[in-house]
Amino acid sequence: MIERTLTYTELGLTTEEILTLLPSDATIRQEVLSLLDEIQRILKARFAFVTTGMEALDRFKPGRIILSQLKGSEALCWFVATAGQEFEGFQRRLMQQGDMVRVYLANEIGSIIAEKTADRMEELLQEQLTPKGLYRTNRYSPGYCGWEVNEQPLLFKLFQPHDSRRNSDDTPTPCDIHLTDSCLMVPIKSVSGVIGIGHNVSRRDYICGLCERQASCNRKRR
Repeated sequence: MIERTLTYTELGLTTEEILTLLPSDATIRQEVLSLLDEIQRILKARFAFVTTGMEALDRFKPGRIILSQLKGSEALCWFVATAGQEFEGFQRRLMQQGDMVRVYLANEIGSIIAEKTADRMEELLQEQLTPKGLYRTNRYSPGYCGWEVNEQPLLFKLFQPHDSRRNSDDTPTPCDIHLTDSCLMVPIKSVSGVIGIGHNVSRRDYICGLCERQASCNRKRR
């Protein structure tokens, strides 16, 4: 398993990049700048990934769309990425203060940070793949494209030490991410999923038109 902690600076996330994804009037802009000033001081985003053979996919039912996109893969990368416990605590404090505009903006910023953390994970993964002549597919997450979130515990099990996977009933907590009884991740601003690896695979535009959940997809709206 490879695991990393990233500061806000190490994410490489610019203020303008965030502002382009949020409402753009002058008042909102000032609130965003104020929030980012606080977030930069506390943020400890984290990611982790493990690689397995294709046989690990046999225990999952990711659905026909994801299976078709992983076709041709020779190995798999399973990952988690999170804005972190510190950001989760920051969000709780905002809720207690009751300023719902700042709560909303922080929620949106947290989603951007989590996805950016996953982007950084992919960059590190590709650095390891390139010398071997390997490439990667897009990343796919439980909850999208027909892959049910109730398979999250199976994904998290892959982060257990290999020699204890069969003997432990405890679900691992990579990057200090915990699963609720309904298989949601805490911190909330976290993502998980799988990436295909191979000599003849590539990243493609996401095929939203084929997804059963495109109407409610947060990624598509962003």
